[in-house]
Amino acid sequence: MATASIASNTELSRAIAASIRHSSNKPLATQQPTGRCMFNRLSDRFPHLSVRATRNSSMSKENSRKSGDGAGGGLTYKDAGVDIDAGSELVRRIAKMAPGIGGFGGLFPLGDSYLVAGTDGVGTKLKLAFETGIHETIGIDLVAMSVNDIVTSGAKPLFFLDYYATSRLDVDLAEKVIKGIVDGCQQSDCTLLGGETAEMPDFYAEGEYDLSGFAVGIVKKESVIDGKNIAAGDVLVGLPSSGVHSNGFSLVRRVLAQSGLSLNDQLPGGSLTLGEALMAPTFIYVKAGA
Repeated sequence: MATASIASNTELSRAIAASIRHSSNKPLATQQPTGRCMFNRLSDRFPHLSVRATRNSSMSKENSRKSGDGAGGGLTYKDAGVDIDAGSELVRRIAKMAPGIGGFGGLFPLGDSYLVAGTDGVGTKLKLAFETGIHETIGIDLVAMSVNDIVTSGAKPLFFLDYYATSRLDVDLAEKVIKGIVDGCQQSDCTLLGGETAEMPDFYAEGEYDLSGFAVGIVKKESVIDGKNIAAGDVLVGLPSSGVHSNGFSLVRRVLAQSGLSLNDQLPGGSLTLGEALMAPTFIYVKAGA
């Protein structure tokens, strides 16, 4: 599963993208992905740190007013239950209490370097893990979502921490998830330094769990990527995505529900099911630029 389905997942991404109504208010190139309504609020209050993430949502107020009518033949995040405007408002309020919030990673000066920290989860992709029974790779997703954020500052991941919460601890299930986390750390050349396992009766549905991850990396101050060297005439290179990764699954699941397809349906031209393609782990970009 970890290496299969990149082509199928890319084709699946195109199909999903075709079902999404586009906003007239396009996101900026530096915008934090908002498919899971994850509004990063990491500190960039130190000088020459990571580029501040814009809060210009691709799901504008125009789209917020259009809900569930299927206009334009597609769906918006608002239709899928994700309120981008509410998330942006929360970030704005938090920024009043902690000025400088709003980057892909929080940078902390340490000698001639910066420690770069990031935190994230895998959102409602977990719902598909519960439905498909595929738990072996969701840990890779967890690692990827944090380390992929901190490498945008030029940082090399050093270590990772995880948080696993459930109502009743199923040791075999938790082992599968954590094995995926270990695999993700190996792909990122970072150490799984520790974590927290929380058993909270009556808090989650039977057999379900939630995950959070925390990554810390390091970059020399003279090597930090902060966008200051960008100039008119520079060439912007766009790379095709290997798939949906772990963003936007609230919308993906809504598209799937309206498509009439099943997670067990076979994808055309391959041996993968739709569920297997959607559960393909997020690509880890740590070594991509090496």
